[in-house]
Amino acid sequence: MKNTCRDIPSGLSETQAKFVNMPQAVCTGPASGVIVDFCERNETLEYIFHILNPFVEITVSPPSWPEVLSTSQKEGLSFLLYKGMIKKGINMPSKLRESLKQEYIYNWGRNVRILEDLAALLRVFKNPVIVLKGAALLSSVYEDFGLRMLGDVDILVKPEDVPKIDKVLSQSGYQSDHTLSFYRVTNYLNSLVYGKNGSPLLLHLHWHLINNALPNYIYAEKINMDKLWKEAIPLKIRESDALCLAPHHQLLHLSEHAMKHSYNTLIHVWDIHQVINHGKEKLDWEKVCADAEEFQLKGPLFYSLWLCKEYFGTPLLHEILDKLSTQHKGIGERVFSKLLRQGKRREKLCWLFYFSRISTWQKKIKFVFRTLFPPRAVLLHMEIDENERNGNLSRKVAFRRLLKALRLFGKGRQEYND
Repeated sequence: MKNTCRDIPSGLSETQAKFVNMPQAVCTGPASGVIVDFCERNETLEYIFHILNPFVEITVSPPSWPEVLSTSQKEGLSFLLYKGMIKKGINMPSKLRESLKQEYIYNWGRNVRILEDLAALLRVFKNPVIVLKGAALLSSVYEDFGLRMLGDVDILVKPEDVPKIDKVLSQSGYQSDHTLSFYRVTNYLNSLVYGKNGSPLLLHLHWHLINNALPNYIYAEKINMDKLWKEAIPLKIRESDALCLAPHHQLLHLSEHAMKHSYNTLIHVWDIHQVINHGKEKLDWEKVCADAEEFQLKGPLFYSLWLCKEYFGTPLLHEILDKLSTQHKGIGERVFSKLLRQGKRREKLCWLFYFSRISTWQKKIKFVFRTLFPPRAVLLHMEIDENERNGNLSRKVAFRRLLKALRLFGKGRQEYND
């Protein structure tokens, strides 16, 4: 792809240019200031980002249309790509365009049905509910329901309300694979998943913001749940009343969630970009940074904001990143940071970050054993296929997880030294 730069579009002031994090020109090639100081030079990704950026004019052809489509699907950005191409009048091969159009239409219809089923449940719940992540974002910061795929729908309730919500769900035809007693006994997970025959809604019921899934439980005890509930704001889901997190808390939660998945798909980063752009008038960065400190989420927030800026040109003050960054990184975090800069985003990479951020060796050892050797019931829930439910389960799975961790660390060290 050739480098092509144009002057700042007419009507865009110098202040606005700074706001969208541009230098003195808008670039439509690899040298673009939208993606700066980044080791990954992926022409396909950059072409997709330029389509998503409303301030960039596309004047070059893509490296390969099939590659653009497959990459956007892998990153969860294909529906945004479709809408971006329509807005910018970009032509693509008719078969690919029609395929993308049909996928977008199907996703829009599926999301609407999921939100309708969620709205029906909200009308019968008698207790306050905070809608989290994708469903909350589609109902607030995204401009239409087809732009983002919904997996499960996450809702947060107060711990004392869980039995009542569980009963209402059961009466409404929703069933879970596990009972409340299972989660209370294990103390490893803070959620239940419910499904219903004939409904596309898969409901993930949380009673703590942190799912406590391994290994990010280390944050759970630091989250001030009373503050989250006190500052939650009203949200409409298809005319049904609910709550969503305040923008500063939503930003922290999305950052923690993206870190947990090692930023393996960029839709998680785009969600954060959307919250910042949508709430630029409402976001209180003092609150964001203060609560990140209190909740011990400065690390996930820093890397999430940094990736937003590097990939999508999200408008951020340098002072914010400076305030969140740390000068003293352990070897694990240094490996993690370098691999992120190289675009090597893969599952479990976050383990290096988590391990590095734990303060004492006693806690590090606890983290390793809790991650590799959880209770048998948790292993059954998280890791095991039906044909593995017999035999020496704990030893077999723990050994498998240990090998995975060693391979991750060994490969990370090798790539770090290259």
